[in-house]
Amino acid sequence: MLALITGASRGLGRLCARELAAHGANLLLVARDQMALAAVAADIKSKYPARKITTLGCDLRDPDAPQHVRDAADQFGRVDILVNNAAIQGPIGPACEVPWREFEEAVRFNLLVPVALCRAVIPSMRAMGRGWIINISGGGATGPRPMFTAYAAAKTALVRFTETLAIELAGDGIRVNAVAPGAFASGITKAVYSAAENAGTYEAAAARKLLSSEDTAKAEKAARLVVYLTIGEGRDVTGKLISAVWDQWDRLHLYPVVVANKDVFTLRRVLPEERDLSLDT
Repeated sequence: MLALITGASRGLGRLCARELAAHGANLLLVARDQMALAAVAADIKSKYPARKITTLGCDLRDPDAPQHVRDAADQFGRVDILVNNAAIQGPIGPACEVPWREFEEAVRFNLLVPVALCRAVIPSMRAMGRGWIINISGGGATGPRPMFTAYAAAKTALVRFTETLAIELAGDGIRVNAVAPGAFASGITKAVYSAAENAGTYEAAAARKLLSSEDTAKAEKAARLVVYLTIGEGRDVTGKLISAVWDQWDRLHLYPVVVANKDVFTLRRVLPEERDLSLDT
Protein backbone atom coordinates (compact mmCIF):
# COMPACT_ATOMS: atom_id res chain seq x y z
CA MET A 1 0.00 0.00 0.00
CA LEU A 2 1.42 3.37 -1.06
CA ALA A 3 0.64 6.63 0.75
CA LEU A 4 1.44 9.95 -0.93
CA ILE A 5 1.83 12.78 1.58
CA THR A 6 2.44 16.43 0.72
CA GLY A 7 4.15 18.83 3.10
CA ALA A 8 5.87 15.76 4.54
CA SER A 9 9.14 17.37 5.63
CA ARG A 10 7.84 18.66 8.96
CA GLY A 11 4.87 19.06 11.29
CA LEU A 12 1.68 17.16 10.61
CA GLY A 13 2.92 15.77 7.30
CA ARG A 14 5.91 14.17 9.01
CA LEU A 15 3.69 12.73 11.73
CA CYS A 16 1.24 11.31 9.17
CA ALA A 17 4.14 9.67 7.34
CA ARG A 18 5.41 8.10 10.54
CA GLU A 19 1.98 6.82 11.60
CA LEU A 20 1.12 5.41 8.18
CA ALA A 21 4.48 3.65 7.98
CA ALA A 22 3.90 2.20 11.44
CA HIS A 23 0.69 0.66 10.11
CA GLY A 24 2.25 -0.90 7.05
CA ALA A 25 2.19 1.75 4.32
CA ASN A 26 5.01 2.49 1.91
CA LEU A 27 5.57 6.20 1.40
CA LEU A 28 5.99 8.81 -1.31
CA LEU A 29 6.91 11.98 0.55
CA VAL A 30 6.60 15.36 -1.17
CA ALA A 31 7.86 18.78 -0.05
CA ARG A 32 10.05 21.62 -1.25
CA ASP A 33 12.98 20.89 1.08
CA GLN A 34 14.67 17.76 -0.28
CA MET A 35 17.21 17.64 2.55
CA ALA A 36 14.51 17.78 5.21
CA LEU A 37 12.56 15.09 3.35
CA ALA A 38 15.63 12.87 3.27
CA ALA A 39 15.99 13.27 7.03
CA VAL A 40 12.34 12.32 7.60
CA ALA A 41 12.70 9.31 5.30
CA ALA A 42 15.88 8.16 7.06
CA ASP A 43 14.26 8.47 10.47
CA ILE A 44 11.20 6.45 9.43
CA LYS A 45 13.35 3.88 7.63
CA SER A 46 15.42 3.34 10.78
CA LYS A 47 12.25 2.48 12.69
CA TYR A 48 10.50 0.52 9.93
CA PRO A 49 13.22 -0.94 7.66
CA ALA A 50 10.76 -3.01 5.65
CA ARG A 51 9.00 0.10 4.31
CA LYS A 52 9.73 1.45 0.84
CA ILE A 53 10.15 5.22 1.03
CA THR A 54 10.64 7.61 -1.87
CA THR A 55 11.02 11.38 -1.63
CA LEU A 56 10.23 14.05 -4.19
CA GLY A 57 11.57 17.56 -3.76
CA CYS A 58 8.90 19.59 -5.51
CA ASP A 59 7.41 23.06 -5.22
CA LEU A 60 3.67 22.51 -5.51
CA ARG A 61 3.26 26.10 -6.67
CA ASP A 62 4.76 25.00 -9.98
CA PRO A 63 1.89 24.42 -12.46
CA ASP A 64 3.62 21.22 -13.58
CA ALA A 65 3.95 19.88 -10.03
CA PRO A 66 0.87 17.58 -10.11
CA GLN A 67 2.28 15.85 -13.20
CA HIS A 68 5.69 15.47 -11.54
CA VAL A 69 4.00 13.92 -8.52
CA ARG A 70 1.98 11.56 -10.70
CA ASP A 71 5.10 10.51 -12.62
CA ALA A 72 6.90 9.75 -9.36
CA ALA A 73 3.93 7.74 -8.13
CA ASP A 74 3.75 5.76 -11.37
CA GLN A 75 7.41 4.77 -10.98
CA PHE A 76 6.92 3.70 -7.39
CA GLY A 77 3.49 2.10 -7.71
CA ARG A 78 -0.14 3.10 -7.70
CA VAL A 79 -1.24 5.49 -4.95
CA ASP A 80 -3.65 3.98 -2.46
CA ILE A 81 -3.71 6.95 -0.07
CA LEU A 82 -3.36 10.67 -0.79
CA VAL A 83 -2.90 13.06 2.12
CA ASN A 84 -3.17 16.67 0.94
CA ASN A 85 -1.40 18.30 3.87
CA ALA A 86 0.74 21.06 2.33
CA ALA A 87 -0.64 24.56 2.91
CA ILE A 88 0.40 28.19 3.20
CA GLN A 89 -1.01 30.85 5.49
CA GLY A 90 -1.35 33.52 2.84
CA PRO A 91 -1.86 37.23 3.49
CA ILE A 92 -3.00 38.35 6.94
CA GLY A 93 -5.07 41.49 7.25
CA PRO A 94 -8.33 43.04 5.98
CA ALA A 95 -9.57 41.26 2.86
CA CYS A 96 -9.86 44.52 0.92
CA GLU A 97 -6.33 45.65 1.77
CA VAL A 98 -4.02 42.63 1.50
CA PRO A 99 -2.03 42.27 -1.75
CA TRP A 100 -4.22 40.69 -4.39
CA ARG A 101 -1.46 38.51 -5.78
CA GLU A 102 -0.85 36.99 -2.34
CA PHE A 103 -4.58 36.42 -1.92
CA GLU A 104 -4.75 34.59 -5.26
CA GLU A 105 -1.69 32.52 -4.45
CA ALA A 106 -3.14 31.40 -1.10
CA VAL A 107 -6.42 30.34 -2.68
CA ARG A 108 -4.61 28.54 -5.46
CA PHE A 109 -2.21 26.69 -3.18
CA ASN A 110 -4.72 25.76 -0.50
CA LEU A 111 -7.55 24.79 -2.84
CA LEU A 112 -6.53 24.27 -6.45
CA VAL A 113 -3.30 22.39 -5.73
CA PRO A 114 -5.07 19.73 -3.63
CA VAL A 115 -7.78 19.48 -6.29
CA ALA A 116 -5.14 19.00 -8.99
CA LEU A 117 -3.43 16.27 -6.97
CA CYS A 118 -6.75 14.49 -6.49
CA ARG A 119 -7.31 14.62 -10.24
CA ALA A 120 -3.80 13.23 -10.77
CA VAL A 121 -4.25 10.10 -8.63
CA ILE A 122 -7.94 9.30 -9.07
CA PRO A 123 -7.55 7.48 -12.43
CA SER A 124 -5.22 4.89 -10.89
CA MET A 125 -7.43 4.58 -7.82
CA ARG A 126 -10.40 3.93 -10.09
CA ALA A 127 -8.43 1.27 -11.92
CA MET A 128 -7.75 -0.48 -8.60
CA GLY A 129 -11.31 -0.05 -7.39
CA ARG A 130 -10.14 1.51 -4.14
CA GLY A 131 -8.45 4.56 -2.68
CA TRP A 132 -8.46 6.98 0.22
CA ILE A 133 -8.09 10.76 0.00
CA ILE A 134 -7.58 12.96 3.05
CA ASN A 135 -7.71 16.74 2.65
CA ILE A 136 -6.44 18.64 5.67
CA SER A 137 -8.82 21.41 6.66
CA GLY A 138 -7.86 24.43 8.75
CA GLY A 139 -8.93 27.38 10.84
CA GLY A 140 -11.81 29.28 9.28
CA ALA A 141 -13.41 26.38 7.42
CA THR A 142 -16.39 26.16 9.79
CA GLY A 143 -16.77 29.79 10.85
CA PRO A 144 -15.63 33.31 9.93
CA ARG A 145 -11.99 34.13 10.61
CA PRO A 146 -11.35 37.84 10.15
CA MET A 147 -7.94 38.85 8.82
CA PHE A 148 -7.38 35.36 7.39
CA THR A 149 -9.88 35.51 4.55
CA ALA A 150 -7.86 33.86 1.78
CA TYR A 151 -6.83 30.91 3.93
CA ALA A 152 -10.26 30.46 5.48
CA ALA A 153 -12.13 30.73 2.19
CA ALA A 154 -9.82 28.25 0.46
CA LYS A 155 -10.10 25.72 3.28
CA THR A 156 -13.88 26.07 3.34
CA ALA A 157 -13.99 25.42 -0.39
CA LEU A 158 -11.67 22.43 0.07
CA VAL A 159 -14.10 20.90 2.57
CA ARG A 160 -17.06 21.33 0.21
CA PHE A 161 -14.95 19.88 -2.61
CA THR A 162 -14.24 16.91 -0.33
CA GLU A 163 -17.94 16.36 0.35
CA THR A 164 -18.82 16.58 -3.33
CA LEU A 165 -15.95 14.41 -4.55
CA ALA A 166 -16.88 11.72 -2.03
CA ILE A 167 -20.34 11.44 -3.62
CA GLU A 168 -18.93 11.38 -7.14
CA LEU A 169 -16.46 8.60 -6.30
CA ALA A 170 -18.59 6.50 -3.96
CA GLY A 171 -19.27 3.93 -6.68
CA ASP A 172 -15.56 3.60 -7.45
CA GLY A 173 -14.58 2.42 -3.98
CA ILE A 174 -12.75 5.68 -3.23
CA ARG A 175 -13.26 7.31 0.16
CA VAL A 176 -12.71 11.06 0.59
CA ASN A 177 -12.65 12.93 3.90
CA ALA A 178 -11.43 16.20 5.41
CA VAL A 179 -9.57 16.30 8.71
CA ALA A 180 -9.54 19.35 10.99
CA PRO A 181 -6.34 18.92 13.00
CA GLY A 182 -6.78 21.72 15.50
CA ALA A 183 -4.19 24.35 16.33
CA PHE A 184 -0.59 23.36 16.98
CA ALA A 185 2.87 24.86 16.50
CA SER A 186 3.74 24.87 12.79
CA GLY A 187 5.12 27.00 10.01
CA ILE A 188 1.66 28.51 9.62
CA THR A 189 1.62 29.40 13.32
CA LYS A 190 4.96 31.16 12.89
CA ALA A 191 3.50 33.17 10.01
CA VAL A 192 0.64 34.30 12.25
CA TYR A 193 3.01 35.34 15.01
CA SER A 194 5.24 37.22 12.55
CA ALA A 195 2.20 39.20 11.37
CA ALA A 196 0.89 39.85 14.87
CA GLU A 197 -0.01 43.46 14.15
CA ASN A 198 -2.37 42.44 11.34
CA ALA A 199 -3.53 39.16 12.86
CA GLY A 200 -5.15 40.76 15.89
CA THR A 201 -4.56 40.42 19.62
CA TYR A 202 -6.32 37.07 20.07
CA GLU A 203 -4.68 35.35 17.10
CA ALA A 204 -1.24 36.70 17.99
CA ALA A 205 -1.54 35.57 21.61
CA ALA A 206 -2.72 32.13 20.57
CA ALA A 207 0.18 31.78 18.15
CA ARG A 208 2.68 32.86 20.78
CA LYS A 209 1.30 30.32 23.25
CA LEU A 210 1.50 27.51 20.71
CA LEU A 211 5.04 28.37 19.68
CA SER A 212 6.23 28.50 23.28
CA SER A 213 4.83 25.05 23.94
CA GLU A 214 6.37 21.78 22.84
CA ASP A 215 2.99 20.03 23.00
CA THR A 216 2.42 18.01 19.82
CA ALA A 217 -0.59 16.08 21.14
CA LYS A 218 -3.11 17.61 18.71
CA ALA A 219 -0.96 17.00 15.66
CA GLU A 220 -0.26 13.43 16.77
CA LYS A 221 -3.98 12.85 17.27
CA ALA A 222 -4.68 14.21 13.79
CA ALA A 223 -2.10 11.82 12.33
CA ARG A 224 -3.81 8.92 14.09
CA LEU A 225 -7.14 10.07 12.65
CA VAL A 226 -5.63 9.98 9.16
CA VAL A 227 -4.60 6.38 9.78
CA TYR A 228 -8.05 5.53 11.15
CA LEU A 229 -9.74 6.86 7.99
CA THR A 230 -7.39 5.09 5.58
CA ILE A 231 -5.90 1.92 6.99
CA GLY A 232 -7.91 1.65 10.19
CA GLU A 233 -11.44 0.76 11.17
CA GLY A 234 -12.86 3.99 9.73
CA ARG A 235 -11.72 3.20 6.19
CA ASP A 236 -15.31 3.08 4.92
CA VAL A 237 -16.27 6.54 6.25
CA THR A 238 -16.55 9.07 3.43
CA GLY A 239 -17.66 12.62 2.70
CA LYS A 240 -17.06 13.97 6.20
CA LEU A 241 -15.23 16.80 7.95
CA ILE A 242 -13.92 15.32 11.19
CA SER A 243 -12.21 17.17 14.02
CA ALA A 244 -9.25 15.30 15.42
CA VAL A 245 -9.61 17.17 18.69
CA TRP A 246 -13.35 17.45 19.36
CA ASP A 247 -15.02 14.47 17.67
CA GLN A 248 -15.21 10.90 19.00
CA TRP A 249 -13.81 9.72 15.70
CA ASP A 250 -12.34 6.44 16.92
CA ARG A 251 -15.90 5.12 17.31
CA LEU A 252 -17.40 6.20 13.99
CA HIS A 253 -17.24 2.72 12.49
CA LEU A 254 -19.52 1.49 15.27
CA TYR A 255 -22.32 3.86 14.23
CA PRO A 256 -22.94 3.42 10.48
CA VAL A 257 -26.43 4.94 10.69
CA VAL A 258 -25.00 8.14 12.18
CA VAL A 259 -22.18 8.33 9.65
CA ALA A 260 -24.58 7.71 6.76
CA ASN A 261 -26.62 10.80 7.65
CA LYS A 262 -25.89 13.32 4.92
CA ASP A 263 -25.81 16.29 7.30
CA VAL A 264 -23.58 14.86 10.05
CA PHE A 265 -19.97 16.10 10.06
CA THR A 266 -20.57 18.34 7.04
CA LEU A 267 -20.85 22.05 6.24
CA ARG A 268 -24.52 23.06 6.35
CA ARG A 269 -26.80 26.06 6.93
CA VAL A 270 -28.42 26.38 10.33
CA LEU A 271 -32.12 27.21 10.17
CA PRO A 272 -33.76 29.48 12.78
CA GLU A 273 -35.93 26.70 14.21
CA GLU A 274 -32.80 24.64 14.93
CA ARG A 275 -31.84 27.33 17.43
CA ASP A 276 -35.33 27.77 18.85
CA LEU A 277 -35.75 30.96 16.83
CA SER A 278 -38.60 32.02 14.58
CA LEU A 279 -39.28 34.50 11.81
CA ASP A 280 -43.00 34.41 12.53
CA THR A 281 -44.45 37.56 14.04
